[in-house]
This record gives sequence, structure tokens and C-alpha cells, in this order.
Amino acid sequence: MKGNRITFSKALYIIISALTDMSSEHNLKILKALSEESRYRIVEVLLKGELCACKLPVLIGRTQSNTSMHLTKLTDSGILKSRREGKMIIYSIKDLRVYDVFISLGYPKRKLLKSCCCMDKKKMRGEQE
Repeated sequence: MKGNRITFSKALYIIISALTDMSSEHNLKILKALSEESRYRIVEVLLKGELCACKLPVLIGRTQSNTSMHLTKLTDSGILKSRREGKMIIYSIKDLRVYDVFISLGYPKRKLLKSCCCMDKKKMRGEQE
């Protein structure tokens, strides 16, 4: 089990390496946003796929008000995106480099959203076809 452990400095190096194609300011925004536990949990849940805002509070163990505040922060920092379906607001990962950060931290790849015919990487990035 000890062979699978990585030091904090090694994890930080891996994360920074994954983020090298971004500006320093954007790197800091991502790391700062993920450093708060509620935001980390929200992103962790959304790594598995998009979800309605109404389901997130229960999944992360926070109030609706608290969750809403953190969703706004994550959206403003460019990590998440949202879309409206009737009365529901659906959130998903916007910045795909967040996946690299979680993988660098040892998050199991099998738990991450798998691409399928209806959701390719261009759509996840919000690009027009």
C-alpha cells in the first residue's frame, strides 16, 4: 500500500504539470476554487456527469443556499458551466483540465465520466461544431 502513496510536493508537481498550458492566473483560480471542501465535493460529483442543481446539496451534505453560493463561484472561475431545462439548472464540468487534476490526485479513472456518442469533448468544452 505504501508504494501507491505520493507526497504532497509530488502531487502538487503533477497538478502543476497538468495545468502548464494555462496562464498562471487561471491555474491559481482552479487550485483556489478546489481548495474549499464544498467546491471540491461539487466538482467530484460532477466528474461523473452533469446534474441538476437541486440534487447537489444532498449529495455533498450542504444546504441549498451554501451549494448555490459555491456553484456560482465555480461557474465564475470557469470550472463549471450551466444550462437551463425548464425550471432546472443543469451543471457540468466546463474546463476539462479539472479531470487531469483529479487524476493527478489519484482519483480512479473508472469513476470519471466516459465519453459517449452524445457527449464528445468538443461539446464538454462548449465549442461549436
